[in-house]
Amino acid sequence: MLRQRVIKTARDKKDCMNQQRSLSFIVQLLLLLCGLVCIITTSLVIMALRPSLPKAVEARSFVLRDSLGRVRAELSVDAAGNAALFFVDSLGQKKAVLK
Repeated sequence: MLRQRVIKTARDKKDCMNQQRSLSFIVQLLLLLCGLVCIITTSLVIMALRPSLPKAVEARSFVLRDSLGRVRAELSVDAAGNAALFFVDSLGQKKAVLK
C-alpha cells in the first residue's frame, strides 16, 4: 500500500514536472511571438511616418566646401541670369567659371 502510494506520488511529480516544462515552453514561445509583433508593428509605424523624399532639390545656389569649411566651388545664377559653375582656389579667389 505504501509502495503504491510512493509510486503514484512519483508519477504525479513526474507528470507535474512535464506539464511545467510544457507550460514554460509555451510561455517562451508567446513572449517571442509578442516581441516579433512589436518589432514588426514599430517598423511599420516608422515607415509610415517617414517623410517622402522630394522629387527635386531647388535652391538659388549650391556651395561645395572643403574640410575646413572654405568655399571651393559654387553652382549658381550670375547677375545676367545665366547658370554658372565657379571654381575657387584655396585663397577664396574664383579661378575658373563654366557658363
